[in-house]
Amino acid sequence: MPKFDVKFDFVPVPREFIESRMAKAQGAYVKVYLLALLSGADGEEITAAEMAEKLDLLESDVIKALAYWKNEGVLSFGSDAEKSQEIKEPTASPRKKSMGEITEEMTSNKALADLCEISQEIFGRPLKNREIETLYWFYDELGLSPEVITMLLEYCVSMDKRNMNYIEKVAMSWNENGIVTIEAADKFIAAEKEKKGYFGSLRKLFGIDNRNFSKTEETYLKTWRDECGMDENMVGLAYEYCVDAIQKLSFPYMDTIIRRWKELGIFTIEAAEKDHEDFKNKKNKKDFSVYDDKNSDYDEIEKIIREKM
Repeated sequence: MPKFDVKFDFVPVPREFIESRMAKAQGAYVKVYLLALLSGADGEEITAAEMAEKLDLLESDVIKALAYWKNEGVLSFGSDAEKSQEIKEPTASPRKKSMGEITEEMTSNKALADLCEISQEIFGRPLKNREIETLYWFYDELGLSPEVITMLLEYCVSMDKRNMNYIEKVAMSWNENGIVTIEAADKFIAAEKEKKGYFGSLRKLFGIDNRNFSKTEETYLKTWRDECGMDENMVGLAYEYCVDAIQKLSFPYMDTIIRRWKELGIFTIEAAEKDHEDFKNKKNKKDFSVYDDKNSDYDEIEKIIREKM
């Protein structure tokens, strides 16, 4: 017979819960209850999403568990009781339909039946019943069409995010932000790709990790890309020459380099490096050049440009 040696920094669990309620509840519900007790004992606020992350559960399953315990009279939370348990009232529907109900619906709705087949192709494996229930919940409760759900899955998988818990959070975010049409989803995905593409790579290169680009900086970047025809590699090279010359990032300084390249028809790394090498090899270095200009006050230039924009 095992002997349990318990060292308490403890959270008290009611005897009545262990003796009468625990055996009847699903294991996931018990996990949610214990975490809720811990949160209440510590006087900390916790959301259903945070509970799902800590317990490796779907957020909708956490919501179902909270609703279950609330109906059982075991947990009290919501607008009138948050002070005692500090659990935020869930806003989404707590119930997912059973596979029997979903199968019946799919029999009369070809788009939903096709959604399951397409989803399996996207994941590259058969779907579990629990995952099918979640996909149907996106359609039935969140108001996402099968086409938008397909776009959602492709978007998440493209980022190598295949966990249904993560996908459910994205689906709920889309619902909350009105991304419920093909057009809205297209626009959102395109914007996210742009952030991670041209703008994202340059933010990383410039070491700008704690903020987004300012409007002035974005104007420079869009001008270099759209009007000057420079990709992120060319902008990166201009940044390298800028830092070599003045030891800091300066958008006005980089602008002079990039505009010069455009005027000379230089649009490749090889051509830009050759131009730079040709300059260094010139015997007469008295001519003005953006490559070694240390006299201009680019901070002042940037201030003036910002005021004009």
